[in-house]
Amino acid sequence: QARGKPKITPSLTDLVTADKADTSAIMAMLGQSSDAGGSTKSVDFLPKLSIEHNTEDEEGNTLPRGQWKFKDSSGDWQHTKELTFRPFLRRYMYTVWDNAEQTYGSMTIQAASFGDEFFDNSGGIRCGKLGKKELALLDPDDPERTLQANVKCAQVIYGTAETDEIAATPVVWYARGSNFMPVADWIKTLEKQGKLMFNTRAKLSTLRQKYGGNIYYKSKIDVKDYVEFDPAADVPILEKFVESVNSHNAYIESEYEDARGDFADAEIVEALDSND
Repeated sequence: QARGKPKITPSLTDLVTADKADTSAIMAMLGQSSDAGGSTKSVDFLPKLSIEHNTEDEEGNTLPRGQWKFKDSSGDWQHTKELTFRPFLRRYMYTVWDNAEQTYGSMTIQAASFGDEFFDNSGGIRCGKLGKKELALLDPDDPERTLQANVKCAQVIYGTAETDEIAATPVVWYARGSNFMPVADWIKTLEKQGKLMFNTRAKLSTLRQKYGGNIYYKSKIDVKDYVEFDPAADVPILEKFVESVNSHNAYIESEYEDARGDFADAEIVEALDSND
């Protein structure tokens, strides 16, 4: 029996510039579909959008805690109480923060769906994150619970940030912790409405929260308006984001393979030693 022709998967650029848009296919590639539930050396740097949690910088200058911050096209830090954010692409990733080194001890690839395999740069999967059922089997005082609490999942949102004074700037927003669900709910609502992420803009502000004696700030998301996708202006931005994801993933996958090779070498040495 003759084989059929292999299925050719269109690129994201092909999909968004097609005469008739396949909304569901675009959503899946953007990481917007609900089916997604099922080291800095790695990336071509994009300015990071985040909430300022410090009260002063290293030189003692006062910082506006609770405001949004990102670097503009000139590389200067900008702080603002409100900004307009237009999401283009969403990915998920897991990380482990090393307090002693003040850096990420482990991180995974950025994937569009929770059903993907999240290879990490330590040679494992999901930075060792256990599933809910596995976690429930641990004793309450098991030290593994503390380790598991340090493994965080983030939504990596690629989009543009702008204010009345600052033109739209490509940024990346790592929405984790208290910011995870507001972002997830927002994007899920867009999906239910059949709207693509890059066709909407939202006003981002912050909410002051208090937990015990700790004060922190979380994102507040208000839908602002609808915008048309302009292939001439928007495709280069979208391709830049995809390239950033691919660059990150290529680096992590290389680190994963190196780590797995080290594990294999260690097992061989251990086997040889046991035969002496």
